[in-house]
Amino acid sequence: MSEKLDIKDKKLLLALDMDARKPDSSIAKIVGLSKQLTNYRIKRLEKLNIIESYYPVIDHTKLGLQLYRIALKLENVTKEQEQEIISYLKEKASWMVSVLGEYDIWMALYVKNEFDFMNFWKNFYEKYGYYVESRWISLMTKFLNFERSFIYPKKKNRDRKFILGENPEILTLDQIDSKILQELTKNARQTSLELSKKINQTERITRYRIKKLEEKKIILGYRPFVNTSLLNLKYYKLFIQLKDAKKQDIKKITSYIIQNPNVVYNTEALGGYDFEIEVHFQNSQELIEFISNLRETFPTNIKNITHMEYIKEYKITYFPLSSI
Repeated sequence: MSEKLDIKDKKLLLALDMDARKPDSSIAKIVGLSKQLTNYRIKRLEKLNIIESYYPVIDHTKLGLQLYRIALKLENVTKEQEQEIISYLKEKASWMVSVLGEYDIWMALYVKNEFDFMNFWKNFYEKYGYYVESRWISLMTKFLNFERSFIYPKKKNRDRKFILGENPEILTLDQIDSKILQELTKNARQTSLELSKKINQTERITRYRIKKLEEKKIILGYRPFVNTSLLNLKYYKLFIQLKDAKKQDIKKITSYIIQNPNVVYNTEALGGYDFEIEVHFQNSQELIEFISNLRETFPTNIKNITHMEYIKEYKITYFPLSSI
């Protein structure tokens, strides 16, 4: 069941999209509503599960973590067995979706190093390897998060983005910083006062620590986990393979792609494709048009484009305490 949003709702979602810790009073000015009515609208979107949660965008490379991606094609599974596998992986994953396409499950996993990853993989494969027909494993090196401009395209700002892995530099967290990131991951929109009570620090210290985490680019921003399926939007991932593409060609293709308001993520990965982007469209016809336009614009540079559809997004977090 999809929900119909009016212009105020769309403006509100866009205002929260790249700064979910923005206070109600600031959002109210952007949306053109009173503070009370803004708060009511936010609570309504939460109640409808259009906004499922709020999370900080944390650059894992600053914490010395690696982010592996795993795609799995299952076989010989009943619905009950598939659900058991999903539950097992969901507990370990930082992000996870069910997929319609070449694979059934697509997930990301934070680990300290390749040895930790192999330990996870061996444990999983020993338990569920019989049900795995094929898999694809890659290591994410750079991850761009764009504003969800498609929500209210009249206000699109494609310069607003978070880049994970842009300047890898390992920084050390103390116990207070770790607790702050843990609590913000549970609810990035809670107030500093609420957070300070949970970590047994003063509000002043809590505010100061958050500011420092932001200045060090450990925390890049704060976003709502939006259930786009309730907005009548489909979620796709595109894999783009290039041919005869020089540096200037790649720059033009990148610019073309990120200027589209429907593009929400762009990924670079070791063992991945030349371009991997994630997009939202209302239907498959819009997707086909996007792919056709891309091919027509760069006929000599694009060798192949494949895609898969995300059916259900189970989880998204950027701070796995178990790996630190």
